[in-house]
Amino acid sequence: MSIINTISDLNWLAVFVAWVAHVAISLVWFQPVLFGKAWVMLSGKELKPATQWIPVGIAAHLIAVLALAVIIRLANATTIIGGVALGILVSIGFIGAMLGGELVWEKIPFRLFLIRLGDQLLTLSLAGAILAIWR
Repeated sequence: MSIINTISDLNWLAVFVAWVAHVAISLVWFQPVLFGKAWVMLSGKELKPATQWIPVGIAAHLIAVLALAVIIRLANATTIIGGVALGILVSIGFIGAMLGGELVWEKIPFRLFLIRLGDQLLTLSLAGAILAIWR
């Protein structure tokens, strides 16, 4: 099965719902009452987005969900467990590995690494569940 055929066979409504869930959960995750205050303290940044980059951030969420949808389709995952497992695999295998570079080269605090990775584990696991069962 080619990537083009796989993409054309996706359930685009499921991709949209998984994308909205991914963005919404990330927004909640970084609220001050959850991990926002810790993120501010550990990153030394303000909890205000650079507004000119918001469209890029939203598109990045869509790209992540779309890539996960293709992986789920190619793996033929059709259960919640299968979708969650692939969400975890992508979170740790790709995003966790990239964030690991920030630990080494940017010397970010380990707790900041965990906050960022935790967000991705949760959001991509949920997106994986949605995409696997709603084909």
